[in-house]
Amino acid sequence: MTASFVCQQCRQHFLQRRKSIRGIGFVSLSQLFRHPNHNPAPGRKDPEPRALSINDRSGDVDDGGTKSRPAQRQRLPLKAHRSTPRDPALETLFSSQQEEQRDSTQTSFPESHIKQILQYSKPGGKDPPAPAHHEQPFDPLDVKDNPENTVARLCQRAEQLEKSINIIGSLLGHPSYATSSQRQHAAGKGHISKAETVTKIIKNIEGAVQRYDVRQVGVQWQKYQRTLAQVDLNQQSREAIYIHFLSAYFTLSRGEKAVGVWNHMVEAGITPNQRHWNAMLKGCFKTQDATSLQQVWNNMTASGTAPDIACWTSYIHGLIICGKWERGLQALDDLGATWKAASKKRRLQAQTAPQTAQPQSSPPVDYDPSKPSLAPVQAAITALTALQRHELCLPLLNWAKAYLLTPTTEIFNVLLRPAVRRGDTAHTARIFALMKANNCPADEVTYMILLNGHMLNTNSSYTQLSPQEQRDSIMRILDDMTASNIAIDLRTYSTIMQGIMTPPDTRDVNENAAQAVLQHMAQNNVNPDSYIYHMLVTYHFARDPPNVRAVEDLWARIKIERPNLQSIVYEKMVEGFAKVGEVEKMMFFLRRLAKEGKSPRWLCLKDVLDTLIEEEDWELVKELVEDVRDTKNGLMRYADEKSGGVTREAFWERLNDVKGRIEEVD
Repeated sequence: MTASFVCQQCRQHFLQRRKSIRGIGFVSLSQLFRHPNHNPAPGRKDPEPRALSINDRSGDVDDGGTKSRPAQRQRLPLKAHRSTPRDPALETLFSSQQEEQRDSTQTSFPESHIKQILQYSKPGGKDPPAPAHHEQPFDPLDVKDNPENTVARLCQRAEQLEKSINIIGSLLGHPSYATSSQRQHAAGKGHISKAETVTKIIKNIEGAVQRYDVRQVGVQWQKYQRTLAQVDLNQQSREAIYIHFLSAYFTLSRGEKAVGVWNHMVEAGITPNQRHWNAMLKGCFKTQDATSLQQVWNNMTASGTAPDIACWTSYIHGLIICGKWERGLQALDDLGATWKAASKKRRLQAQTAPQTAQPQSSPPVDYDPSKPSLAPVQAAITALTALQRHELCLPLLNWAKAYLLTPTTEIFNVLLRPAVRRGDTAHTARIFALMKANNCPADEVTYMILLNGHMLNTNSSYTQLSPQEQRDSIMRILDDMTASNIAIDLRTYSTIMQGIMTPPDTRDVNENAAQAVLQHMAQNNVNPDSYIYHMLVTYHFARDPPNVRAVEDLWARIKIERPNLQSIVYEKMVEGFAKVGEVEKMMFFLRRLAKEGKSPRWLCLKDVLDTLIEEEDWELVKELVEDVRDTKNGLMRYADEKSGGVTREAFWERLNDVKGRIEEVD
């Protein structure tokens, strides 16, 4: 379509009124765009002009010389096919000559018109039908464009405008402009399932106990009571929460609070089971209250609740750890006797009862939750060890055998640890003989117990060995672990290096043994950690004279391995080079701390300041002070503002002593 539907006078008239038309929109376009002296083409008749509203900002005068009423101001619709105000000019363009005149109030386009608009707006589509009059209304976006392109552009820009409005509204958090996914998220926001509610409460209780925060446990208790009024938790969930509250209050030595939780649980209609009674028993021995422990046990048995093996274990361990070890061992015998009597009674009942098909889900006849196990044995051994009653531990293995319970490596590790710590070689050898007789091989924990007792115990025979014998004994343990298919991890190597590098006398450090262990680590592809590097750097700087060359070689190895070193290694480097007067290397490792995303301690900064003052390097002193004061980009940008304490004050006091010398540099 190349025909022009607008005369030149109308075009100029529109350009002059462009600012005014933007505020009016599509209202009476033909009337607004038409020039007062417009002369329609022969054979064509203009549509009836529509009166304007009195709010018309243009204030133009119509042909009759009277002031026209401005049209009611309307907004551009977001999409042409959604509740678009109907304009007579647009109706004339896209409707047939026989279509009846419609009211100009806000209505939506007929579906046939929308299809027609989309059809005409396609590239290469057919031309729209000729308008009923000679004049085509202008597009306020582009007065030079064709009608079909104008409509397509209007629809496209309207859609873009709507998307932009929705995006901006959603970013601002306005619910009217939220996307469907955002509305769904908002609808589900704040809705937490029952399982999530229980998990969250239990997690908060455990966190408060770890921090020893009694107040937070009370906050969680109040929150749980409010939750009961809002969420219908099942009985299993409520029982689990009550157990955690009971355990928490007893762990935090708040027995009266635990009693309140117990009473609240009973009033809520929950009958205490073995788990609740066990929580009370554990709480009593945690507070070293043997009287309350016995009272809770008596109340449990009087209530008709049969204690399971967990309750028996807590009861036995509690009596012994509270100093009542005779009653505790007697309770262990009572456990066996009670189980035998109950088992015999059930078998007699099974023999006299009529033979009926037993449900598949029911437990066997000899099933008893109180059947003896190794748990009370291990608990008794642990408690006796804490009381230094080691002579009573080994006989408990005979009690276990009487109930056909085979000791495990875990039980022997409990027996082995105190024997190794006190350096009782004969008792240690006896335990290993029992391990072999019961076919219990040594595990990683066993070797860790041996290494700790062998190398870190001042009473151990290891300290009496020569350097070569020490090296051979260490390598023999490592070879035994390899032969037993036990993985040697970094923790094991760290324990060995600690025993080698930190003897009571630094002169007794066995360098050959340390070098052998480092070679063994390299063969197993295990790199030293910050703890091992810290011990090595400390040792080299503690030599007389300090072995700076060894430290430099160690740093060259660190750069190759590129471990994630902690601050202690860099600070030890700074401290060591400060003591030997190596200012350049000292400052290098000080700056390396910040480069690695770490800040030095104030003690380290104090050593650096003392060294620089001693060397009278006032320019570096000034640079250090400026770097420390720059909390955004300086050395202390990763440090806590409240850290340092006395050492921080000592740093600034030392700086004030030489304030005059620093000002001389300026």
